[in-house]
Amino acid sequence: MRVLLIFFSAIILNASIVSDFKHKKYSKVCKYNNIMKYKSNEKALSIIGTACVRSDKLYLLPYIYKRLKHTSLGRKNAIYLATIYLQKKLLYSYMFDNFSLNGFELPLTDYILSKIFFAIKSDNYTKRDGKIVIYDKSKRYEVYKVEDKMMVDEFKGDRLIKQRWFR
Repeated sequence: MRVLLIFFSAIILNASIVSDFKHKKYSKVCKYNNIMKYKSNEKALSIIGTACVRSDKLYLLPYIYKRLKHTSLGRKNAIYLATIYLQKKLLYSYMFDNFSLNGFELPLTDYILSKIFFAIKSDNYTKRDGKIVIYDKSKRYEVYKVEDKMMVDEFKGDRLIKQRWFR
């Protein structure tokens, strides 16, 4: 099952948030101040939540998804954001505590941690040099620990295209 994020329907918001989002300035949109400013506006919070996912600022998601409860669209977006956040927490526990992912049935999302979650859960990975290596189409992901961080390196061929870290 796939969870899709649905937003942007007749949005009347601060033009800068919409403009910044459309111009892929996700880090600028994903700010705690914006969450507090639009705490009662589910459409704005959905945009901010999507920006947080796209900028890998998952630590802000709980401030958003707990407020998305008054509309059908808001509740759907809350499921999407909460799923990504939970997958991050479960993967972190897997990496640091050898916590089993087998008992969890979560929706598949379009976010990278969701792909990694399902690859590990289904034993579709290899281990090399203390790293979990996952192949997905033309990309390779390497997941490993550095101090208290879970690192995710994304490669296309042998070229590192993005490095992420999560706590």
